[in-house]
Amino acid sequence: MSKFEPIRKKPGELIRSEDWNKIQEEVKADLETLGEELRSLREYIDTMAKSVTLINLDSPVGASYRLNEEVPGEVGNYAISVLGYITKQWVLGLENTGDICRFGILDFFDLLYYWSGARNGGKETLEITLEYVDGTMHTESDLFINECTGLRPRGEQNPYVEYLLSPNERVWYKYALRNPRPNIEVRYVSFKDTNEESAPRIANVIQHVARIRPV
Repeated sequence: MSKFEPIRKKPGELIRSEDWNKIQEEVKADLETLGEELRSLREYIDTMAKSVTLINLDSPVGASYRLNEEVPGEVGNYAISVLGYITKQWVLGLENTGDICRFGILDFFDLLYYWSGARNGGKETLEITLEYVDGTMHTESDLFINECTGLRPRGEQNPYVEYLLSPNERVWYKYALRNPRPNIEVRYVSFKDTNEESAPRIANVIQHVARIRPV
C-alpha cells in the first residue's frame, strides 16, 4: 500500500486540479489494495478447518475384540495389536444384524471419518445415525463397505479415503460421512449392521472435521 502524503492548504485556499486528481487516484488505489487484502483474508478464513481425532472409544452397546483376537464365526485376525490409532474393533459377526456400537461425540462438525471393513464385504451393509443434542436424528443407510481380508479398489458407491494394511494384509478402510446439519451439536454416532450376509466392523477411532466459521 502506497504511503499517503497529505497536501495541507490554508482555509479558503484553492487546490489545483492535478493535486486533487492525484489524491483521488492514490485513495482509489489504496482502497482497491485493501479490498483485495480483505478478500484474501476472507477466503483464508473460509477454508480454515478444525480436525479432532477421538481414540480408544468405548460403546455402551455391542461387543469389541482386539485386533489380534478372532471374532466368533470368523477365521483369522489382523495379526497385530495396534494399527495406526486402532486397537479394537466392534463387530456383530456373520448371520447377525443390529447395532454394532455407539460413540459419544458432543461437538459440531461438517465431516465424520470412520474406519471400517467387512467380512464377506463388497455390499451395502452399514447404517449410520447421527443423534443431535436437540433430540433429532439423521440416518444414512445402505452404505457400501469393502472386504476386509484383502485390499479392494475404490468404488463409486462409497469410496474410501485411505486404507491401512496389517502385516497379513487385512485392511481397514477410512470412509467419510457428511453431516447435513453442521450447526447443531452431535451427541452420538451409532453404527448398525443391516446385512446378515456380511459382517462390517467399526474401529475404536473416529475423526471429525469442522469448518471454522467467522463470528
